[in-house]
Amino acid sequence: MALKLPVLDKNFYLPDIQELEVYSQNCSFEIEFEQIGNQLWLKSDLPKEKPIGIEVDETIERHLSYFKKSSLYKENLAKALGIKPGYRPRVLDLTGGLLGDSLMMLAMGCEVTTLERHPVVSFLIQSALHAATHPLLKNLTFHPKDALSFLQQSEDFEVIYFDPMFEDANQKAGAKKEMRIFREMIGSDEDAVQVFEMARSRALRRVVVKRPRLSRPLVNGDCLQFEGKSTRYDSYLNVK
Repeated sequence: MALKLPVLDKNFYLPDIQELEVYSQNCSFEIEFEQIGNQLWLKSDLPKEKPIGIEVDETIERHLSYFKKSSLYKENLAKALGIKPGYRPRVLDLTGGLLGDSLMMLAMGCEVTTLERHPVVSFLIQSALHAATHPLLKNLTFHPKDALSFLQQSEDFEVIYFDPMFEDANQKAGAKKEMRIFREMIGSDEDAVQVFEMARSRALRRVVVKRPRLSRPLVNGDCLQFEGKSTRYDSYLNVK
């Protein structure tokens, strides 16, 4: 199917589209972007739905504002990462997605390296990051790469964070728009267990796996579990 980009000013930043073009030629649906402000957003497949994009600066500020009112040390994600007063780990986020977790970890004070292998999502991330100006972004590094290949060549990280996408009997059928579109576009992470095992060999302190609250663990083994209303973090300690 076709890849559709808006007519852009010659000075507008356009991420590399080579992989995106190859992907669009082999997928069964149209991929269309539109310009909103200084970045590109993905149009939804339903006409009444808003486009999908990442408001980087606004998201970071929203997290910072929340942490001024409520201690971040009470957050399940912070507990799972091992965050303590005076300690913030260097985190590798293997599955960037729309940067929701990466930006939260950044607002928590962590230095974050984020990966994303899917060309459509990677394209959105690069466009959004280029348009963003928040000073905390100096602590965020993005690589449009596959987790397995990156882990084979990278340095070790204190904490590796993993949010795999695959079908689960305990997940609600009515997923929000982004997840519905991404599940159709990206599908399941069939290599999730393999990625986890590789991560275990490269994490200095722990691997944290994000799961729906009622879902089964990704792998068998002892872990600390931090449960919220809909999300659970499984933290595998002493993995190296």
